[in-house]
Amino acid sequence: MTLKERLRVFVVCIGLEVGVLSGVAVRPEEIRDLMHQMNQPKIAHVLPAADDEGGGKASNDPAAEGD
Repeated sequence: MTLKERLRVFVVCIGLEVGVLSGVAVRPEEIRDLMHQMNQPKIAHVLPAADDEGGGKASNDPAAEGD
């Protein structure tokens, strides 16, 4: 586990602890969902480069047919 991941978990746990000490009611299902979301892999959306196949225009683009 990297330092960034450990700090993220620490901050979430501190936030939950502050909620407990201040009397905020948090259902166990909400905590479980939060911890599950933190463990999900992140998906990065990468834009295609301009020199990739297609030249940046979609093949079904009506504006591309007039070229």
